[in-house]
Amino acid sequence: MTAPGSPRKGNRNSDSPTKRKRADTIPIPITSNKRARLETSLNISSTEDAKALQAVESKYEVQVQSVISSSKIQKKVTSILQYLATPSNSDAVSTAPKARITVLRAKASDVGKLISIAEIAKRELAKDKDGRGVWFQYISLGEELKEISRDGDNTIIEETRIGDGDDDFETMKTPFERAVEGQPRLRGVPIMSLFLCRTSIEELKKCYGEQTNANPA
Repeated sequence: MTAPGSPRKGNRNSDSPTKRKRADTIPIPITSNKRARLETSLNISSTEDAKALQAVESKYEVQVQSVISSSKIQKKVTSILQYLATPSNSDAVSTAPKARITVLRAKASDVGKLISIAEIAKRELAKDKDGRGVWFQYISLGEELKEISRDGDNTIIEETRIGDGDDDFETMKTPFERAVEGQPRLRGVPIMSLFLCRTSIEELKKCYGEQTNANPA
């Protein structure tokens, strides 16, 4: 008998997975009703970029990995190499597996760690002669809106009063401050996304340019 208030265990025979994936590793499902997942994950606002990412999501296997301050560089590098080294067989109709793309995403404060991870991964990919030792890289910039507290806001303007200096006075808010009082305060946080793959992606190349160690044709 289950004790009151205790969490119920899930059905072992259910179709839902019993293990959770890491929160900073997000495989993007290729399904028609989730076309906006990739552009939303990368905080892309440009219409052209959004269309390009929709095309990428439908044609390739994509994995998004968030880089945060606690991320372990070696674990991230290993995850990238394993993902790009494993061919995808999700498309049963096509004989050729879909190309894979891994995306590293970080806020401005963690971009340094993101770049370190990408550089180490590219160095290891260049050593892999079975994969021709080639890598392709694309970089996009976005913005994430973050809600911040209005407490401690020092923008209140004191009303000037003429007198002998002994009278009490009160601080007055401007009309704008009264209008936004109680509303969430938002701040834009820059986001950098770095795409890394082993084949050239034309849709990404048109939007962001392309960096590669491949010899020019």
